[in-house]
Amino acid sequence: MVLIMKQRKFNLMYLLLIAVFVLSSCSKSSQNAKFIPEDAAVISIDVKQIIEKGKLADNAEAKKKLQENLENGVKNQETKDFIKKIMEDPTKAGIDLREPIFVFYAENNSKQGAVATVSSKDDFLELVNTIQKEDGSEPAKEKDGIQYVEDGKTIAAFNDATFFISDSYSLDEVIAKFKNDDTKGTMAESEDFAKLADAKGFIKALVPMGLIEGQLGNKKNLLPENLELKDLSIILNLTTDKGEAKLGFDCIAKSDAWKNYIKESAEMCGKISGDYLKYLPKGAFMMYININGKKLYEVLDKEKYIEDAGVTGDQKDLVKKILEAIEGDFALGVGNIDTGTSKLDIPEVVAYLKTKDGSIADLAKDNGLKPEEGMDFGFKDGATYVAIGENGAFTEAKDGFDKSVVSGRRMYMFCDIATIAKVAGVVSGDAAGAAEAASDYIKTAELYDTSETSGELVVKMKDADKDPIEFFAELALKQF
Repeated sequence: MVLIMKQRKFNLMYLLLIAVFVLSSCSKSSQNAKFIPEDAAVISIDVKQIIEKGKLADNAEAKKKLQENLENGVKNQETKDFIKKIMEDPTKAGIDLREPIFVFYAENNSKQGAVATVSSKDDFLELVNTIQKEDGSEPAKEKDGIQYVEDGKTIAAFNDATFFISDSYSLDEVIAKFKNDDTKGTMAESEDFAKLADAKGFIKALVPMGLIEGQLGNKKNLLPENLELKDLSIILNLTTDKGEAKLGFDCIAKSDAWKNYIKESAEMCGKISGDYLKYLPKGAFMMYININGKKLYEVLDKEKYIEDAGVTGDQKDLVKKILEAIEGDFALGVGNIDTGTSKLDIPEVVAYLKTKDGSIADLAKDNGLKPEEGMDFGFKDGATYVAIGENGAFTEAKDGFDKSVVSGRRMYMFCDIATIAKVAGVVSGDAAGAAEAASDYIKTAELYDTSETSGELVVKMKDADKDPIEFFAELALKQF
């Protein structure tokens, strides 16, 4: 989406608004939901949190560089005077961008826009007209009490409460958004939007899954009967703290069909017991999940996923036998990978699956797979196991995981980013640069459930004493 008037004009407005972000301290509630269609995907950006976490408000170097860039290339003395006024009192910009900025995408991305909060219409009008004059453009016009400027298809409009910009609405449509007090069909009456507002995080997103329905084509048939994507939404929220970033996700089911399906799916995974955790090395990768094999087969059979995959007759009976033998934890651990050479040596790998008998191991042996030096598998103490490497199965790891990581969970995954980056670099030369760049700053990543409908992805940074936003703010300052 093009949200600029012209490149020079955008640069000046961008820098002026950053000055407002960095220097401001007051706030008021946002009332901009009526500008957003009820079926839109919405991104909410809390600039106030970003500034605080990046420690920009107290950064004298950042302010100095900011003022230098604001004044660079300015032609009119009036603009310079306005910049000075903003630096001394950022509230004179007339816009309160510590309130959430909402960016939305609707109607298969054919309708897009951004909404922010105005604190003073007169001050913001002065900001807009100063930028327009500096660029040699006409001052803001007025229609039905709404101020606006146009640049091609892009329209920026505002009143005494709201600033709206878009390149996909006509002027009349934009004006109507301001004048219409009927909130029907907008996010002002959306329960999902209210949940988005209540969610933690400085960047949040509401994604109605109905938006992708038209893109699925025949793949829509993979959905179980009675499930409509329009009845499912996902909320994402990004938070940070010293040394870590956390992306939360929550599924919102709005129909009984989805609620029942989620409940039934959750029954396929019980709570992890953690009995095999002590055998898993804390190396490159670990996955732990609890599986109810009988329930898994019932769901797959009910939704005809097995038959749709072309599995019938004796093969289907075999699948049933294998799945119904599973009755608990599955644990997989991959040890450290030698990253000192250009090739990858096979690491230590162990896997344990709680089964009611040794039928899965027996099946493997019947199909010609035999234990050998460096690779062992079998059934012991209620577990079907595989062990590759020097250490045999059921050998306690010297540097393992604390049981708290899986306590109360249905699923947990861990990976060491440096090792994964090494693997990516060897497997694909094109991925090497990006992977190495990530491993310079990121230490580990963890993914786990927090309820039947929610979970978290946690990224731990190498610098455990600095908020990731502060780090990225420092990188941004180097670009000035």
